[in-house]
Amino acid sequence: MLDFIGIGLGPFNLSLAALLNQNASLKYQFFDKRQDFDWHAGIQLPNAMMQVPFMADLVSLVEPTSPYSFLNYLKAHQRLYKFYFRENLYIPRKEYNHYCQWVVKQLRHLQFGSRVADIAPILGGFQVITEQKGRLSVHQTRKLVLGTGTTPKLPQPLQMVAEQNKQCLHSSNYIHQCDDHLSGNVVLIGSGQSAAEIFIDLFDKQINPETGKEKFHLYWLTRSAGFFPMENTPLGLESFSPDYMSYFYHLPKNLKDTLPTIQANLYKGISAKTIRDIYERLYHRSIGAIDTHVTIAGHYQLENADVINGKNIQLKFLQTQKQQNLNIQASTVIAATGYQYPSLDFLNKLSRNIPLDAQNNWHINENHKLNYEGNGEIYIQNTDLHHHGVGTPDLGLGAFRSAKIANQILGESYFEVEGRQSFQDFQSKDIERPFSMSAIAKNTFRSDGMSSQISRKTADLYPEYLAK
Repeated sequence: MLDFIGIGLGPFNLSLAALLNQNASLKYQFFDKRQDFDWHAGIQLPNAMMQVPFMADLVSLVEPTSPYSFLNYLKAHQRLYKFYFRENLYIPRKEYNHYCQWVVKQLRHLQFGSRVADIAPILGGFQVITEQKGRLSVHQTRKLVLGTGTTPKLPQPLQMVAEQNKQCLHSSNYIHQCDDHLSGNVVLIGSGQSAAEIFIDLFDKQINPETGKEKFHLYWLTRSAGFFPMENTPLGLESFSPDYMSYFYHLPKNLKDTLPTIQANLYKGISAKTIRDIYERLYHRSIGAIDTHVTIAGHYQLENADVINGKNIQLKFLQTQKQQNLNIQASTVIAATGYQYPSLDFLNKLSRNIPLDAQNNWHINENHKLNYEGNGEIYIQNTDLHHHGVGTPDLGLGAFRSAKIANQILGESYFEVEGRQSFQDFQSKDIERPFSMSAIAKNTFRSDGMSSQISRKTADLYPEYLAK
């Protein structure tokens, strides 16, 4: 019987595999239905950059001396000095993908092209059935680590249209599916980083270099209020720290359910540099009052979509503030509308032992272990934000989470992951702090009027101290 089976080989389970590769005490296997590792292949655009620094690789934030670090990848490819002279912490997405592929080639116990078809409970753990090229294999394991990731999410009005017309597509398939010979109206929906990078790619293809005429009109529309930058300042980024993740986990459930929406600027949005790049392009094209052939607007909610004449796509948008309709006949529609967590049918036989809350969500503890009431243990690499907060899908917490899971599988603190990591005081429990009334008294007699006002307010909150 194996110690554990990892299902899915995205960056998070690949991180776990890299951290454990040099540990000979475990018996395990990872399975992925894809034929090989190719991270977001459909949106590996030229000059597309990661939104996290290079240290958010598979291992460095837990084991910086690991042979599978990004710096060691650079050394192996004679790129250390090139990276050093570049003076930029952010790397191209294409290079991150190539780095992960380099790691994959060195790891043991990875099996691509194997789909997990079914999992059944057995004494002491699980029976896992995998399918590879029509051949079934049976495995037994004590533990599972789920790292299946997310799937593209299309707005409801586009779901049927996408089945009828290949030029209605999700951004994840942009490189593979979008027509090279665009014309008419091209509509891009969404206001995140992927949408912005696709906008740049379309904008740069828009003008015929021989005639100077536009090939198509480019619409960039979003239901959001506009096109805003993602938080990228150090104290804001501490919301992606292990400390904040622990703090978030212990908040009241009703608050946790609402915070990801309130904190959208932390994990949704566009990098400030990309926004500047877009604005610079628009500025240059508009010199001499020339038409940019671009329409950019927020507050546009897609209401309906239909295929007309077997080719074009009729779109109906509602401007939510003015309550006015906008109708566009598009030749191409690209939805950069994010991803969703899929239903995992291979868990059906385990479902009776997995209790759900009132919203039909799993119970996952602080150490990423699923509340499973049968034999064996199940760990979750990536799930909805309401469990562990906005850092859940962030690559910067991938190695940390994998190390926490690895320690539990091993039954020891094999990786050192404890200790405060942030300057901000994120506390997961109430802490009594000593209260000094003498400090209030000192402030009360200060000549600074504002300080004096604050101290009087403080004293009003604690009248019992003034009475002593």
